[in-house]
Amino acid sequence: MKWDQPDLWIIIGYLLLMFGMAFWHKRFSSANLENFFLGGRKIPGWLNGVSYTAAMVSPDAATGYGGLGLVTGAFICWWYLSRFGLALFIGGVLFAVFWRRLKLFTSLEYYDLRFPSRAANAMRLWIAIRTSLIAMPAWTGVTLLAAYKIMGPAFGLTKVDTLLLIVPISFLFVFFSGYKGVVISNLIQMCIFFLGAVTLAGFTLAHFGGPLAMSATLTKVFGSSHSEILQVIPPSNHDVFPLAAALAWLFGQSIGYGGDAAPMGGAMEGQRILSTRSPSEALVMYVTTAVTMFILLLLVTLPCISAASIYPDLREAGADRELVYGRLMKTMLPVGAMGLLVAAMMAATMSTVADNLNFGSQVLVSDIYRRWFVRSAKEKHYLWIGKLGMALILAVAVTVVFNVRIMTDVAVMMLQLSAAELPAPPGWCRSAPRPPRSGRPGARWSRAGRSRGRCPARRCRARERRWRPGGRTWSRATDRSGRPPERRRPGST
Repeated sequence: MKWDQPDLWIIIGYLLLMFGMAFWHKRFSSANLENFFLGGRKIPGWLNGVSYTAAMVSPDAATGYGGLGLVTGAFICWWYLSRFGLALFIGGVLFAVFWRRLKLFTSLEYYDLRFPSRAANAMRLWIAIRTSLIAMPAWTGVTLLAAYKIMGPAFGLTKVDTLLLIVPISFLFVFFSGYKGVVISNLIQMCIFFLGAVTLAGFTLAHFGGPLAMSATLTKVFGSSHSEILQVIPPSNHDVFPLAAALAWLFGQSIGYGGDAAPMGGAMEGQRILSTRSPSEALVMYVTTAVTMFILLLLVTLPCISAASIYPDLREAGADRELVYGRLMKTMLPVGAMGLLVAAMMAATMSTVADNLNFGSQVLVSDIYRRWFVRSAKEKHYLWIGKLGMALILAVAVTVVFNVRIMTDVAVMMLQLSAAELPAPPGWCRSAPRPPRSGRPGARWSRAGRSRGRCPARRCRARERRWRPGGRTWSRATDRSGRPPERRRPGST
């Protein structure tokens, strides 16, 4: 496809801006692991919330949710009502404040605090492998595939062309900028994405003559055969998203929040919580994410619902419905606006890829490499291993691009994989053992000696108590000042 000069200069300007930001944060991110992976724990809550939205609203949201909106209708809102509405509210109430007070490097370290060593090692290793080597490559590959499904119909690009346009830039950006650069750039990228989505939604409405004319067109085209397209409640009988599936999705993604989305389950929002400046800022992160996610998903899905009357062939069985957003771009946008939305899609892709690579390599370094292979090396060594880990995750993600056709299949597969784990959230677990009341040397701990108090994660200032067999000493976890555990003699105060 021939690129018009306004479109081309908009894209070049965006790429130069991203490279400038990456080199600006290079010195800060290369100082230590906490700077590279957690931004020095000084990120404002609202900025982390916008960044988390940027990580989730990528081209796969435009293609995946857009494709579902095309074949369903207005009740597509049930698909993200649970995941990005109720689930984020539950996460803010149950996890935000308590997880931030734990001051962990990765959320998977909680297993060592809560469970016996063998069980903790097994769970932490599996979640680390599943997160860094399965989930992050899968979601990164889906994001890259979504970018192709948008840029392919709009510009005639192949998968290889799309990967060559996006992958090197995304990798070099996160390689130099670290987490802080990723978060700050996500704010710029989300502004670009928001402007691009508003532009396409506005041109789509103008094509129909306004919202009332659009709904009248949909009623005229589908009123007799698919009248449910304008319903907000899923119908009981539907080929793609019936009411039973909507309720099951609601239960699995909101009530069963401890499966994959909870920080202890390895999701990247654990990184968002632990990098905020304070526990209250962690709660702000959840609220900001919920609000911005709803607004952006509405802007993405509403034009795709109306596109059902323009591209009825995409609603047929076997058709690739996820091409609808790219077709809308090609049909609706004039010169200049096309370059803006391509830059928006590149921004969304880069933000998600950078987030996935940074978070996946953090887990890979801290919970696998440093814990099981090289425990005492310089931080520069671990920084380079983390950057090599990003390259490994990206290489696996590229293989996903060439082996997946429908992206929502990956989402369902990942939900099934993580829901089988059901790790107990910190607010619902029983507290750790406490020392015997007698405090006599040689006293033994028994199952009857378990505390019936609140969860250690809720106490926070005294996270857990561990009894050491032999009765000589017992230790209390970090106190209010954050000092290391203090050893006392049994019976002492």
